[in-house]
Amino acid sequence: DQNFGNLSGLQKRGRSSVMEERKKMVECGVLDEGDYEGSTPSSGGSGGGGTDGGTVTEAYISPPANRQQPNAENAANNNNNNNNNNGKDWKWYDGNLNEYYNKLERDEHAKRDPNVITSYAVHRWMGPDGSTLVHYDLVRAAIYELVLYKHPPPPSQSSHPDGNADKIRVFDAGCGLGAGLMWFEQHEPKWDLVGHTISEEQHKWIVEDLPAHKFVARLRSYDKPLGGSDDGDGSNTNGDDDSPLLFNAVYSIEAAVHSPDLRRSLAAWSDALLPGGVVVIVDDFLSVGVSRDDPDVDLFARSWIANAVHTTVEISNWAEKMGMTLVRDRDLGSEFQIIKRNYRNKAPVLRDEQGRAHQGWLGSKVRQKLMVEGKISYRLIVLQKNGAAKKGDATAVVTTTGQSQSCASVPTLPSGNGENTPTLSITIDPLLMSGKGAKGGKQMACISGWYCCDQGTTIWDDLERSRTERTGYLQLPRELFGHYLTSFSKHLTDFYQTYPASYPEGRTEPGIFLDIGGTGSVASGMQQVTSKFSNFAGPLKYWVLDSDPDAKKLTNAVVCDVDDCPEAPDCGYDVTFSHTVLEHAARPWKSFDTIARITKRGGLTLHLVPWSYQYHATPDDNYRFSHKALETLLEDRGFEVLDVGYDVCTQPEHMLKNRKDEHFEKIWLTYVVGRKL
Repeated sequence: DQNFGNLSGLQKRGRSSVMEERKKMVECGVLDEGDYEGSTPSSGGSGGGGTDGGTVTEAYISPPANRQQPNAENAANNNNNNNNNNGKDWKWYDGNLNEYYNKLERDEHAKRDPNVITSYAVHRWMGPDGSTLVHYDLVRAAIYELVLYKHPPPPSQSSHPDGNADKIRVFDAGCGLGAGLMWFEQHEPKWDLVGHTISEEQHKWIVEDLPAHKFVARLRSYDKPLGGSDDGDGSNTNGDDDSPLLFNAVYSIEAAVHSPDLRRSLAAWSDALLPGGVVVIVDDFLSVGVSRDDPDVDLFARSWIANAVHTTVEISNWAEKMGMTLVRDRDLGSEFQIIKRNYRNKAPVLRDEQGRAHQGWLGSKVRQKLMVEGKISYRLIVLQKNGAAKKGDATAVVTTTGQSQSCASVPTLPSGNGENTPTLSITIDPLLMSGKGAKGGKQMACISGWYCCDQGTTIWDDLERSRTERTGYLQLPRELFGHYLTSFSKHLTDFYQTYPASYPEGRTEPGIFLDIGGTGSVASGMQQVTSKFSNFAGPLKYWVLDSDPDAKKLTNAVVCDVDDCPEAPDCGYDVTFSHTVLEHAARPWKSFDTIARITKRGGLTLHLVPWSYQYHATPDDNYRFSHKALETLLEDRGFEVLDVGYDVCTQPEHMLKNRKDEHFEKIWLTYVVGRKL
């Protein structure tokens, strides 16, 4: 919406300077090439009249005059002079989704290549590469993480070339031209795939034009997610069979929005899921607080046949009554910068310079306007079916907490042995070590040369004695303040004392205590440590996980980014631990996903992170955590929180007198201890 007539300073420097500024704005995405008039001496655009002061055309879509008559005349009348329809009427299909898609396919059929999935994967493109296949990678990742409880293969890579892929059953609700089914068949050849479309032309393309395939595609509503015939191994070989088989996953990409009754569709999909299965929806969702009676939303609903424009809050509430839980909600619009990359940060005009009249092209423009204005958002949500998976059932691998049924447990005493059964006699002392040398190196008096901790209760008591104000929402209870070392050593002692006294006798090797970020960032100028918290390992082997390249020199290191670490085995560690590390993670929620995946059932997880702390980029510094944040991050991933609180650390007197830089005089650290259920 920049008016170049106001750039008087540029105009004084001459026309070339104005052209240079316009070119820069095109390059940075504020303008498209055709968005300003007068760009060349010969231009005669109606908005700028061929002058240097051409004005960017603004887009405005006013409400339809008659909401009951969605015809081209109404749409044209709702545009201002800049939004004319070039004399071309929009063609409406009165809510007939079959004919809506049939006509689109007849118009675009010649552009399709059955051997090139991108030519018939007609979703909104995303990312810097403008890919329409990103959606399938996102859906696959959700299925891997929540159903198979594994790390997904890298984007666009086929799974498990060794042939050990999991065999599951997946339903495509609104399969369109079959792009998703074909992509999954090529990338997950062992998956049993079924899809439904209600468009005759789309179904004809799948049956007659696509290369030979194993997946089943039917011409019918996606409210009836039926499997094919079951040969006993879960495969579907007969596309005409109406066997009511259950699925591990249902996904719907830009199709759920067309449902005449999304609540009914969700109920059908829930009924078709195995326990622990997921529904993955990628689509447009109404923003909270925006009314469906909004004129632009109404025009979008009619032109896009978007019968189901709902908020994720509504869908979550419905899902709970159907035995499903909303477990993921990703804003793809923000994540993939759709408004900037796809829409150049501006709303469209309601005209189509390519002479297309199908109402869907109008719908796509209204969709763009609503997204730019924040009235709708493009999201990926995952609903997971409640109930525990059955052990040994390859088609039902996880519970709703993501707990693998095959996850190894920490050692426990045999049941029925009584209270007198001997257990491991061990005590973990609340000591900090230097980390250099055998057995942790030298003992340290304080957490660092700058700070000594365990000052929380003293400071809390001092405040109570001297306070002049009492504001409820600012206060924290005294019991939330403590010494993190005392908490960690107590819970580790209690934990190890549940191990059999003979541990690790009878085992090939002891379990592992994993210190995440345990070597220090050598790349940032820090000195490497190798055994800083080895005294916490007790009867376990001490290992570190770190992304620092120098960690590769260690024999007891897993080298990876904790946000995404396939190198760390599922359920491989008795104890997972970090000490002022997770604030450096780019996506700490993914770090906690990893922690949940790799911790054994019944295992401990202990973490110390900053709450009030100076910026410290080693190599990055991204997050701060309250006690509530840590509770949520653990509880959402199947942990029971055993202890959580704050430790306040202050500078010793000699530091306050002699040293001064960016270090805070007082820092707050947050600690948490959890047990994996």
